[in-house]
Order: sequence, then structure tokens, then C-alpha cells
Amino acid sequence: MNVAADFGGSLKNFNKGDHIYSIDDKSDFVYLIHSGEVGIYSRHGLELGSLGQGEIFGEVGRVIGTLRTVNARAKSHCSVYQIEWSVINEKLESADPVLGAIIRGLANRIGDANALAEKHWQELSLYKSLK
Repeated sequence: MNVAADFGGSLKNFNKGDHIYSIDDKSDFVYLIHSGEVGIYSRHGLELGSLGQGEIFGEVGRVIGTLRTVNARAKSHCSVYQIEWSVINEKLESADPVLGAIIRGLANRIGDANALAEKHWQELSLYKSLK
């Protein structure tokens, strides 16, 4: 698949440790990893996911109508396509409405799962600090 042709995305390069986006940033772009590895982190640093070539991230906040809900950081040197949300939205609007509903449901569940993981991680950290 020629992503630049299909999505009109621009290729961005990040070095290990670079922030791609942070919590509460606007959700204007979705990202597709061309090469390298990206980590997704909660507000307090819990790693929620590690993504590699061909994986998409940055869609949840926009799908559920919020600002960014997680931090995305390069775990290695990586190249990612930055794709305008409007391009993704056009594709969603032309798709079967059932697919849009599935995507919204999955995005909501990802957001809920991330929040729950963060809550449990904070509770575990509190219990460990009491020892």
C-alpha cells in the first residue's frame, strides 16, 4: 500500500525518546508507523502499548471526541506517516455505518481500558509505597 497516495500523509522522523504527542494535545492527526517502534503511555508513565511497523495510533481521542488521552513517544528511531484526521473522517463517512459504530465502540473501550489500567497501576504503586 502506498500510504502517501492513499492517505496524503507526510512522513515524519523521530529519534528514540522524542515525544510524538502528549496528553491533552489536539487530536488532529492519526499516525501510521512506517518503521521503528512507538510506545503509548498513561499520564503517570505506565506503558499501555508498544507498536511497530504497519500499526496505527492516535485515533482514539478524535473518535471519542476528546483531546489526546495518552502520550506517544518514540521507543527507537522511527518514521511515521502523519495523516490529517479529515482524510480518515472522509473514509469513515463513506464506509458502512456499522463499521463506524464498531470503530467508535472499540475506541471507547480502549479509552476505558487505558483509564482502568492507570487506576490499578496507581493503586499498586500506593500499596508498594506502604511497605
